[in-house]
Amino acid sequence: MKGVKNVFFDTWGWLAIAHRDDQRHIEAMSFYRDFLVAGGVPVTTDYILSETISLFRARTSSKGAEKFIDGMLAAQSSGRIGIERISEERWIAAWKLSKRFGDMPDISFVDFTSFIVMKELKITEALTADRHYEFVGMGLKRLF
Repeated sequence: MKGVKNVFFDTWGWLAIAHRDDQRHIEAMSFYRDFLVAGGVPVTTDYILSETISLFRARTSSKGAEKFIDGMLAAQSSGRIGIERISEERWIAAWKLSKRFGDMPDISFVDFTSFIVMKELKITEALTADRHYEFVGMGLKRLF
């Protein structure tokens, strides 16, 4: 991974990394390891963590979710993960963007907040299989 760029980690990416039963777990873990070894720092948001906690608890256990999220928070403290907060300004920008895509109700509001953060931080790639990242016409690319 020459010239490591920032990569946004979506809920899909975190779940694929954390959940051994996920069909893309091995592939996602391989990418994650290579990314970290190359000096990459994953970027995510507090909204993504909220989704990840909810889905992880539903698919595994509250203890498994606690261990994974506590690990992410520790990684943030040591600068190995960037967790962006959705401020009022970001929320309003995401709301405006969501209204532009009123004909696509299957794009979640959390996705819109992610798109805003990615645009603001000039991140073009996301660890996700969610095709919505490419549908919004913002030059975003999904990695899976």
